[in-house]
Amino acid sequence: MALLFWPMKTSSEDLCQYSCGNVTINYPFGIGDGCYFDKRYEVICDDSSGSPKAFLAGVNNLELLNSDRYDGNLLRVNIPVISLKTTGHPNGVNLSGIPLTFSRWHNRFAAIGCRNYNTIVKRANDSTVFGGCLTISTCALSSRGCYDFVCALPPNLTQDFNASMLYHFSQSIPQKCQSVLMVEENWLQSEFLTNANVLRDHQQFPAVLEFAEDRGNCVEEYNSRTTCNKDNRCSIQLTSGYSCLCHRSFNGLNDGYCVGTVSTTNKQLDIQQPAGEKKLLNWQI
Repeated sequence: MALLFWPMKTSSEDLCQYSCGNVTINYPFGIGDGCYFDKRYEVICDDSSGSPKAFLAGVNNLELLNSDRYDGNLLRVNIPVISLKTTGHPNGVNLSGIPLTFSRWHNRFAAIGCRNYNTIVKRANDSTVFGGCLTISTCALSSRGCYDFVCALPPNLTQDFNASMLYHFSQSIPQKCQSVLMVEENWLQSEFLTNANVLRDHQQFPAVLEFAEDRGNCVEEYNSRTTCNKDNRCSIQLTSGYSCLCHRSFNGLNDGYCVGTVSTTNKQLDIQQPAGEKKLLNWQI
């Protein structure tokens, strides 16, 4: 990676835009040329409707949502529902080749409006844990198509959300369902408490994407493995799998150094993730 600096600013005013509506944009993501690490991290701020909205240009133009409840390595986005009622299902969201994954900690996979669920005798408005999934019934026994399933993400299903994900849960979920979706667990838990049919009421749902994990602080000299945007917000490659996401310091002992946090990336930011797997958050009832 070539060392890349933009001309030194002559004022404290930022040259890049770091917010769009109520969404904060952190490097390596950025809005406009010279403000993001590369095209995979480009964000478009669209204010044509009068209410600015941010979109990930390199990821199906997914809408970015306010992520203030999380740290800077997590992004909230709107993910469209995939309808299974017609042939030619939507493509879903594929994160292959993009330095993002669906968070196993913060998301749940859901299948909605499933029929012929006779494995367990159920009561109206009942819920049961079966085959690793939470089974939700919102209708009488005589009705069909009223069973919803909410499941934790397995480790091999964090890069691609599509209709075929349903078959991974074939031992737990009947295959005659109306739709599948990816949904943020925090949103699901808060909304479901007030509306048992909330998963049927929307065409898209908030979900959480992981970019990296914080591993402490860093103070680094600039070198040939440094890339910066116009405001000297930088990424410095460290050992394999780690980078220092930092900002040029002009004060105190760190004057002239890049000061920030050590991150380990999910995928290549010109570096590879070290071996090992993150702990799966168990679904608790």
